[in-house]
Amino acid sequence: MRCRRIVIPTLTAALCLATGPAQQTDAQSAFEVVSVKPSDPARPGLPLRIGPDSLTTHGALKHLIMLAYDVEDYQVTGGPPWTQSDFYDVRAKAASISTPRQIKSMLQALLADRFRLRLNRETRTMAGYVMRVDRGGPKLPPSKTGMPPDSAGVVQMGGGEIWARGATMKNLARGLRHELERPVLDQTNIEGHYDLKLRFEEGNRELVEQVESDSQAAIPGTAGSIFGALHEVGLRLDSRKIPIEVLVVQNVERPSEN
Repeated sequence: MRCRRIVIPTLTAALCLATGPAQQTDAQSAFEVVSVKPSDPARPGLPLRIGPDSLTTHGALKHLIMLAYDVEDYQVTGGPPWTQSDFYDVRAKAASISTPRQIKSMLQALLADRFRLRLNRETRTMAGYVMRVDRGGPKLPPSKTGMPPDSAGVVQMGGGEIWARGATMKNLARGLRHELERPVLDQTNIEGHYDLKLRFEEGNRELVEQVESDSQAAIPGTAGSIFGALHEVGLRLDSRKIPIEVLVVQNVERPSEN
């Protein structure tokens, strides 16, 4: 595993699993002011910034889809190559203060309007992990960081550490995906926000590959491993073939002029 630090952003919301196209349909949920401009991918861009009534970001359309629909890169497929190579500076402002969930909804509307984006959902089976509560039960310290109910908190991973502030189990699972390089589904049924700081030894690919050779095997809580770190707080990972919701790009166009 590579040594790096990954920050899992706080702006998260559940991906609606209703049938039919993955489109935002609330006509009233739209930004009041929008600016979309082509940008040089090599140029340092605008940081992702989510305010109570605004959104500012710099990235490819695929990144914007991931942000708007709260999915990972492996959950977005299809579309022409420019959706990953062309970068855009996006600035958008709402008419009033909005929740993170509403900001996401407005970003979906922005993509549908300016990029003529149309998505369909499919379920595909992939090799991954299921995060569950271990036999001894959870040992998670409640968060001391005040988080809004619809916030997922912050998870940082890298350098042999898992550090969470006001994080949900769903966001922790997302962070584990970056370290294990496999999809991770949260099936703990644990609600709420938690603070964690766990340490593990990087470079446990041999252990991962050994367990993945048996798709029904439970990951052992090996001392020093990322699996052992989770075992300390009463969590476990099971290697499984798991169904993953995938967004398929059906139609997209380069954005209209501002």
